[in-house]
Amino acid sequence: MPTLIQIKNYLVQYKKKKYGLHKISLGELEQWCEGNVEVPIDENKAFVVSYKILYDNEEYEDDEDIEEDGNKFRIFISSVRLLNIASMSSHFHADATYKLVWQGFPVLIVGTTDFNKAFHPFGLAVCSNEKTKDFEFIFNSIQVGMQKINKDLLKPTALISDAAGAIKNGFTNIFGSSYNQIMCWAHMKRKVNNRVCQIDDKHIAKEIIEDIEMLQLSNSTEVFKLASTLFIKKWNMNNKQKNESILDFMNYFHNEWLKTNDGWYEGIQVYTPSTNNALEATNRTIKDDGAFRERHILSRFLTIASNIVNNWSIERDITSINGKIFATEPTISLELWTLSYQWAKSTKDIICISNDSSKIYYIPARDLQSISQASLNKYKNKTWSTFNQFTKSFDIWCMEMDNGSDWRKSKFNCPGFFKNYICKHVVGMAKSFKILQTTTISKNSSHW
Repeated sequence: MPTLIQIKNYLVQYKKKKYGLHKISLGELEQWCEGNVEVPIDENKAFVVSYKILYDNEEYEDDEDIEEDGNKFRIFISSVRLLNIASMSSHFHADATYKLVWQGFPVLIVGTTDFNKAFHPFGLAVCSNEKTKDFEFIFNSIQVGMQKINKDLLKPTALISDAAGAIKNGFTNIFGSSYNQIMCWAHMKRKVNNRVCQIDDKHIAKEIIEDIEMLQLSNSTEVFKLASTLFIKKWNMNNKQKNESILDFMNYFHNEWLKTNDGWYEGIQVYTPSTNNALEATNRTIKDDGAFRERHILSRFLTIASNIVNNWSIERDITSINGKIFATEPTISLELWTLSYQWAKSTKDIICISNDSSKIYYIPARDLQSISQASLNKYKNKTWSTFNQFTKSFDIWCMEMDNGSDWRKSKFNCPGFFKNYICKHVVGMAKSFKILQTTTISKNSSHW
């Protein structure tokens, strides 16, 4: 009967024979990349958009990225179709917290979401690490891809991610600093929930969470900054006994979520998700497939990566059955049409104010039927002196429609619109315009 040591030695030799060496062959990797860099005629075929390989005898780019074995590699694989989708995008999703590991190396995915909030990957990157230089490489590879398919370089207006500095710094190094850094609300809320439970009084902890959820619904940067100040003011006044656990939480919240990572509110950028959930769902799909959880020899791994990109691309082909087509406007479901019709029949007293470029409608929220002039003035001027007055402002919804514009391009500030880019109010108002042929619009407020 073999000893334990003999069994272990046998398994080591068996794994080497079956899976290949754990150490990656950079020469083989570089050779494969060189053979797959040509842009294919087939829009769905995967190809190497960009790659970078540094051997242990080459100079390091910076001290921060030094790795134990001295070898580095970065590869970005995509297809013409996926790059064409990237050319239409205004915001990027990236995630460094959910690793898809192959031989200890992270597989990183960057993409965008459409008007139905469906995620569309730009491609797949395999890097020897997930530091600033790695994300900088990925974002630059997308620009390289734009040049290869003769598209304009991208100028994204937003990045949705977690608080990882490597993603933000890599993005800024390629695209500059003129963009909105959107902090994933789901990630932020998990962090806050883990911290708020340290507050002694559970009723106070619950109220603080409820206030933060209201703060997250801020419909603009101006509103968020004012409401944040009122939130801090409220809890400083409510904590006159100087409860240490509340003080600790408020200091944490102020430093982490109001100073360092403050882009977690809905109104930071319209038509842009407030979470990274769609990307993380794609990561889970790959994980469940199991392809990256096994140790493959290099040639097999590269085949798997290329097949995944190829499948992503085929799924987004308009000729595919049940294809995942990039939506350029939100889909209106039968349920939403029904809710909109019911809402349009309501007898709410809606206020309209018109100017040269647009019409703004102020609508009583929920079961309210009308808006007082005093409430409207406070809402428009944002003259809130307490956090409770800020929460009271949610009694009024506001819709803006540009003159001569498609009604689907209207902007609304209810939570449903921010999350889905469409809501029963916008569709209901459009129905009313068609049915009632409303013409009672002037430069002064009017009711209809």
